[in-house]
Amino acid sequence: MSDQRNVKVLPILPLKNALLFPNLLMPLSVGRSTSLAAVQAALATEDKEIVLVAQRDPDVASPQQSDLYSVGTRAIIRRMSKANESMVEVLVMGAERVTVLKVEEVDGYLQARVLPSPLPEDRSAEVEALHGALIELSNRAIELAHVQTPPEVRSLLTSNEDPLRLVFLLASILSLDVAKEQALLESQTRVDALRMMHGYLSHELQVLELKSKIADNARSEMSKEQREYLLRQQMRAIQNELGDKGGDQAETDLLREQVTKADLPEEVRKETERELARLEKLPTASPEHHVVRSYIELILELPWNTSTEDRLDISHARQILDEDHYALKEVKERILEHLGVLKMNPTAKAPILCFVGPPGVGKTSLGQSIARALGRKFERVSLGGMHDEAELRGHRRTYIGAMPGRMIQAFRRAKANNPVLMLD
Repeated sequence: MSDQRNVKVLPILPLKNALLFPNLLMPLSVGRSTSLAAVQAALATEDKEIVLVAQRDPDVASPQQSDLYSVGTRAIIRRMSKANESMVEVLVMGAERVTVLKVEEVDGYLQARVLPSPLPEDRSAEVEALHGALIELSNRAIELAHVQTPPEVRSLLTSNEDPLRLVFLLASILSLDVAKEQALLESQTRVDALRMMHGYLSHELQVLELKSKIADNARSEMSKEQREYLLRQQMRAIQNELGDKGGDQAETDLLREQVTKADLPEEVRKETERELARLEKLPTASPEHHVVRSYIELILELPWNTSTEDRLDISHARQILDEDHYALKEVKERILEHLGVLKMNPTAKAPILCFVGPPGVGKTSLGQSIARALGRKFERVSLGGMHDEAELRGHRRTYIGAMPGRMIQAFRRAKANNPVLMLD
């Protein structure tokens, strides 16, 4: 049964997202009409006392007793200033922990009957151990947070002999939610409060360590990129002042300009820019530098978007075949049949024709006639003496002295991506 002699009747100020601990100062912005009336009622008394209690749900505009926690803090208003027409700023000092017995509305504000609830004073070896551990964790957290902590706060954390006061001070510094702060305020023993704060602070320290690691990695990467950028800019500025841009740098810039102007397909352009970025970072003495440079030059020389328009005129093709070859009636008819199929179905792939016969019967000249009839370029690729298929399709770039295959070389010579190829 509560001691009625210690019960006090005081104005009560509900707090939405904050909580005041005993023996600590806290500034508040008060704007609700009921809260303003409670502050005015407290200031009208000699002691200027008011009870601060946290709301369970901050969205409740007009809280009643069921919307408030049952444990709060009796505070003394130290200073008040008017911020604007509808809001005042007050500085309150926590005096003691109290239990709210009853809340009722009087003269437009809430008034509460409260009973003092003394803070626990239990002592044990565990209390001392947790107290020391909290001091170490708090110093580590302040270092990782990189905040400008006043020297007096650090001194207060390290020299605070009251474990519960240390817990309240840390809770006010950390960004704890109201439910966690309320649990600390309602602690029945020092051990309980120290254990909870140790858990909260350990979690906060892990988060800070992870943030610090991420920030250090990002800062290292950024510093590396900035350093390379600044060095390149300085090198270019020096070269410009000397009037000599440097052979290697000038060639790289020329390649980049050619890549920008070239009408390359999207996938080819991305790959070329990636290789060009590698080339800029490679030293000129490196063998890979010349391999990458040759690869980019080959890409720029290929006729990616250059082609000849087919002239699918059967009578014209027949005339050219007759002009270039005597007889070979059956061969000419088969060629005209294939051209007729292409004319009827332009989306079909061009057929592969195989001419078989001894030397001198007109195989190569028939290919030239087909190219002339279609209006295409003609390229003859000799396969005589070839022992490795890589000579036809090309070697991997990892091989020293790697060259493109004969097919790619034929496209490069023809300067068109649809020549008539004659594999002889």
